[in-house]
Parts: sequence; structure tokens; C-alpha cells
Amino acid sequence: MSNVIAVVSGKGGVGKTTFSINLAATLNEFGQESIIVDADVSNPNIGLKLGIPRVTLSLQEVLKGEVKITHSVFIHPTGLRIIPSSVSMDELDCSLSELKNHLEELNELVIVDSPPGLGEDVQSIIDASDSVLVITNPDHAAVIDAVKVIKLAKDLRKNNIYVVINRVNNDVYELTPDEIELMCETPIISKISEDSNIRRSSFENIPIIYRNPYSHASIDYQYLVSRLLRQEYEPPNLLFIRRLLNR
Repeated sequence: MSNVIAVVSGKGGVGKTTFSINLAATLNEFGQESIIVDADVSNPNIGLKLGIPRVTLSLQEVLKGEVKITHSVFIHPTGLRIIPSSVSMDELDCSLSELKNHLEELNELVIVDSPPGLGEDVQSIIDASDSVLVITNPDHAAVIDAVKVIKLAKDLRKNNIYVVINRVNNDVYELTPDEIELMCETPIISKISEDSNIRRSSFENIPIIYRNPYSHASIDYQYLVSRLLRQEYEPPNLLFIRRLLNR
């Protein structure tokens, strides 16, 4: 039986897809392999962000019953394994109602990158999941939409729901973690720093853990993964110097 993590957000543009990629890459660095499923069949971005806009097999063929899900796994040059969605306009009309059955065929840790919002596809993804990571930014609009998707997950009787605050600057214009946790009534499992290295790594189609392993965001991802895997983590010694040398 697969252990499925749904990565969801109420609002678009919070960095959910970038988060999914970097979460999987960091899990790999901790020795935990995973498969990323791009379940945003209308606006897929996993393949684009990893520099593979076209693939032979996609999630759409799986959902249509044309191929087994185990045959649709694409191995990226970094070692990441993904099940991408097709960017073709001909593949937009595809239901995720059977996604849960297909995911059960994967005896793997699975990270499902969801479309934003509260639509039927999002409900199917949450229903198929064992854990739900709700990605938000530290501003009112993103958090209010996060509250909505958290309520949806609770209505679907999901117990393992956690909030990740993404793109944190730690300035006076942001909501604090305590304020966000109070609004969401859900524990915050991690904060990911706003980091210019994220943009650079996305531009180069490389997860940040591989491009800048000592950057602020990379360290944040390692803290998060250590919590998910219930492992101890100590950041490298002389981190400031390592960051300077890594530039």
C-alpha cells in the first residue's frame, strides 16, 4: 500500500509545485525514494519545471486505463521519479475520480501535486491521500484560502493535516506562525524561507538541494524532511562560510 502525501493549496501561486519537487529531492537525499505525481491535469507544471515538457506516457493515459501507472514513471536526470501530466490541450478533460485506485498500485511513498482550489479534482486527491500538506504564504489571502482547503480535508475525515508556510521573509508585513496556526486551527510543520536560489534552481530545472545545498531554503527542506521521517538533523558546521564558498 502506498503512503500518499497530498500537496494542496487553496490559492494558486503559493509555490506548491516547486515545493513538491524540492520535497521529493530532499527525501532522496535522506535515502527515502518517492514518486511525484503531477495531478494538475489542466495546468501541469512538474514536467515544465524539471525541463521535460513532453513525455511518452502521462497520468492522463493512466486515468483512461490505457496504461498501468507503474509503466508511466519517468526518471529525471537528477534521479527524481515523476508521473507527469500531458500539457496537450487534447488531454484537459480527464477525471481524477479513479486516482485512488491507481495510486494503490504503487508500493512507494507518493507525493501528489494538486491543482489549487476546492474543485472535484482536489477532493479526489485528498480522498486518495494518507497525509495532507497545505501550502500557504504568510499573507491574509493565502491563509484564508488555506483555511478553506483544510476544512475540505477535515470534511473528508483526514486526520494527518499539516500547514507549511512557504516564502517566508520574516518581516513585519507577514502574519506570524502563531497567527497562521490560530487561523488554520492546524499545526504548522515547517517554514520555507524566501530564497533567490529557488528561482535560480527552477530556471535551471534543478531542485535546490542539488544546486545550493547550503542555502536557507535547502536547510529548511532538510529540517522538514527530518520531521516527516522522524530523524535527527543537525545543519552543517560553518554554514555561513559554506554558503559563501557555494556561491
